[in-house]
Amino acid sequence: MTREKEAQLLENVLDGLDRLFDDECTAMDTWALVFATSEALRGTEHSRELERALELQSTTIRSGGSKQAKRDLALSDTDQLRHYLADLLPLDPELIAGREDP
Repeated sequence: MTREKEAQLLENVLDGLDRLFDDECTAMDTWALVFATSEALRGTEHSRELERALELQSTTIRSGGSKQAKRDLALSDTDQLRHYLADLLPLDPELIAGREDP
């Protein structure tokens, strides 16, 4: 996978976390996005952060709380991931311009 594609996937997650914060999507929507991205980026330097957030979110999704309670928990579950992505992105274009990872 190219670094450019990797960056796009991570930016999509950060956008999804923003939508959760703005109450434009549900905890389940965010879980699905993090899950798909985690699968796509398995084995990369980002796997640990994605999988950590995914584990926390999985517990939240299975909880019996209200939609609002699940949203509030999901915000907490993904806070570390949000900070990780905000510090990481945007990636330096020179690092991602057409370069393939080995």
